[in-house]
Amino acid sequence: MLRTLLSHLLVALALGMVAGVLLTTGRLERRLATADQSMATLRLADAADRYDAVAATLAPFERVGWLLRGTRDVVAARQAAVRYWRGEYRGLVDDYSQPDSPSVAGNVDLQFVVANADYRSVQQPGTNRDLALGTLDHAIGVYRRLLEGDAPHPDASFNYELVVRLRNEIAAGEEVPEFRRPTVTGNPGDMQEEEDMEDVQIYVPRDSVIDPDESKDPTIGEGAPIRKRG
Repeated sequence: MLRTLLSHLLVALALGMVAGVLLTTGRLERRLATADQSMATLRLADAADRYDAVAATLAPFERVGWLLRGTRDVVAARQAAVRYWRGEYRGLVDDYSQPDSPSVAGNVDLQFVVANADYRSVQQPGTNRDLALGTLDHAIGVYRRLLEGDAPHPDASFNYELVVRLRNEIAAGEEVPEFRRPTVTGNPGDMQEEEDMEDVQIYVPRDSVIDPDESKDPTIGEGAPIRKRG
């Protein structure tokens, strides 16, 4: 009797822990969604505060490495993304490149943000050629490691090719490109130069009726008659 009661008690405790974790996860997801909305609407200060609050809630779970690991990785990547959109490129790279820096292993999204910040730091005012080449080499290495992983990463593939081309151009003697800070919603495009209408070619599709007498192409209805089976 006592053993049965103890078994039921252990099961109840286990179910209670699972329910608690699920409830906490649901609340964190809602808070993350609100923070994501703030970042998408360019309220970066509000987004940073919300991500920091979620990170503080998750801090006690760091003692159990596997518990809510995915959520903690997402929050770390989003915190880094806010700093990236704020333009804190050099500080972001330094925080994750020192010997005592937090580990980025296994967090692909965080690695991608840090690599992007590494690339953007090259375009800061006053960057010399040697510093630009060294920084680009580091960013290329990070992108390469992302591409060597099991999961495909199209954005890393695109950026890898872009950074390699930029690195080759600078090494060949081109100037370090001027900095143009990106935004979450993208930069506005430049106005196109006016062109003479004579240089513009417009192709308009049109329906045409093929005359069987003037074409050797097969037409519907021609050929051997269809025989019915049976």
